[in-house]
Amino acid sequence: MRLNNIVTKLWVIMTILVLVVIGIASAAQTSFMEGMYYQQQARQLNTLGHKIADIARAEKDPAALDSKVAMIASLYNANVMILNEKGRVISCQGMGISTKDMPMDMNNPHHGPLNMQDLEQLFSGRAVVHKGNNPFFNTDVLSVGIPFKDHDNSNRAVIIHAPLEPLADQLSGLQRLTINTAVGGIILAALLSLIFSQIISKPLIKMNQVALEMAGGNYRHKVDIQSNDEIGLLANSLNTLASRLQEKIRQLELQEQIRREFVTNVAHEIKTPLTIMQGFTETMVDGLVKDEKEREVYLNNILDEINRLKRLVNEVLDLKRMEEGHFDFDKEPCDLRSLLARVLGKLTQLIEQKGVHLDLDIEKKLPHVTCNSDRIERVFINLIDNAVRHTPAGGRISIHVASKADQVHIRIHDTGTGISPEDLPMIWERFYKADKSRNRSQGGTGLGLAIVKRIIEGHGGQVNVESKVNEGTSFTVVLPVNPCSVG
Repeated sequence: MRLNNIVTKLWVIMTILVLVVIGIASAAQTSFMEGMYYQQQARQLNTLGHKIADIARAEKDPAALDSKVAMIASLYNANVMILNEKGRVISCQGMGISTKDMPMDMNNPHHGPLNMQDLEQLFSGRAVVHKGNNPFFNTDVLSVGIPFKDHDNSNRAVIIHAPLEPLADQLSGLQRLTINTAVGGIILAALLSLIFSQIISKPLIKMNQVALEMAGGNYRHKVDIQSNDEIGLLANSLNTLASRLQEKIRQLELQEQIRREFVTNVAHEIKTPLTIMQGFTETMVDGLVKDEKEREVYLNNILDEINRLKRLVNEVLDLKRMEEGHFDFDKEPCDLRSLLARVLGKLTQLIEQKGVHLDLDIEKKLPHVTCNSDRIERVFINLIDNAVRHTPAGGRISIHVASKADQVHIRIHDTGTGISPEDLPMIWERFYKADKSRNRSQGGTGLGLAIVKRIIEGHGGQVNVESKVNEGTSFTVVLPVNPCSVG
C-alpha cells in the first residue's frame, strides 16, 4: 500500500478519527462511571450511617451497641465510630482497630482523612463526605459523617471509613472492559475504514484514468458513476468536459478543413484570372496583336478579370467580417416594393437577354421591414440573378411577397434546372458550386449564397431553399417587420 495515495490517506484519517473519538468516549465513560460509583457508595454509606444513628439512639447498653456496630462494620468491611458531643469516641469497631474512649485527634492517622473543619461541620448539624488517603489503613477511603441526636437530645456523630479497594477493583474491571472494547472497535473501524476508503476512492481513480485519457487526446471514455453526491457531480462535470472538448476539437478540425479549403478555393479563383491576364499581356508584349481593335479586345478582357478579382476580394472581406459577427450596417424602415423595383430595373437587360418570363406578386398593404437597403438589395440581386442564369429560355420566374404576423416572406421561385439533393445542404458554403460544369461567364465567385445567408441572419431573419432537379428552385427570405410600420 502506497503512503501517498488517497486510499491510504483516507484510511489513516478515518482510523485516527475513530481512535480519537473512542479514546475520548472511553475516558468520559470511565470518569462518569467512577463518579457514579462513588456517588452510589456515598449514598449507601449515608444510609448506613443513619441506621447506625438509629441503633445508637435506641440502644442504651454500651456493650450491646459495640456488638451491633461491630456486626455492621464487619458486614460492610468498614470502620465505624460513634462520637459524643465532646468529640470523644464512645464506640469504634471494624478493620481490626479500636480507639474507643479516645478523643478525636486529627493527628491520629486512624481518624483521617477527616480534619477539624469536617468535625466542626458535623457538630453544627451537617453531613460530611470526604474521599482521600488514610495512611493507617494504607489505602484510599471514603469517609462519611452523619450528625444525630441521642435519646437524651445530646449531639452525637457517626463516622464511617470504607476502603475504596473493592470499588477500585470494580472500576478496574470496567476500565479493562472499556479498553478491550475500544481496541476491538478500533480494529474493526480500521478494517471498515480501509474498505470504505477503497469504495470512495474507486470512482476518483476512474476519473483520474479518464483525465489521463483526455490528456492523451482520447475524449471518448466516460466515467460511469450513478451517485448524486459530490463525486457523482464531479464525474458528470468530467464527462461534460470530455464531450465539450471532443465537440470543440471537431469544430477546430472542421474550421481547419474549411480554412484549407478556403485557401485552396481563393488560390484557384485568383489563379484563373491571373493566368488569363498573363496570357493577354504576354501576347501584347510579344507584338502579336494585329490591330488596334484586337488590342482593345485584349485590354477589355484584362479589365474584366481585374474587376472579377476586385469583386472576389471585396466579397471575401465582407464574408469574413460577417462570419466574425461584425454586422456593422445601419438599419432603417425599408419599403420592399420600391427596393424590388430598383433591383428588377438593374436586371431587366439580363432577363430580356435570357428570354425568361417574370411574375411579381406583392401584397397591397405590405408593411415596412427593418433593414439595410443596400445589403438587402444585394441579397435580391444575387438570388434573382441566380434564378435567371439557371432558368432556360421560355422559363418562368415568380416573386411573391406577403406579410405573416410580424414577418415578411419573400419567395423567389424559378422553373430552372434545380439543385440535386446531395448538393442542396452545401450551397451555403463558401466557393461551393452545385453546377461543376459552369464556365466563368455563367457564374460568380461561389460566395454569393454564403453572403446572402450571413446578411439575412444579421438582420434577424432567415433564408430557406427548396429544389427539385429539372423542376426548379424556391428561395424564401423571412425578414422582421418594422415595429413602427403602419402599412
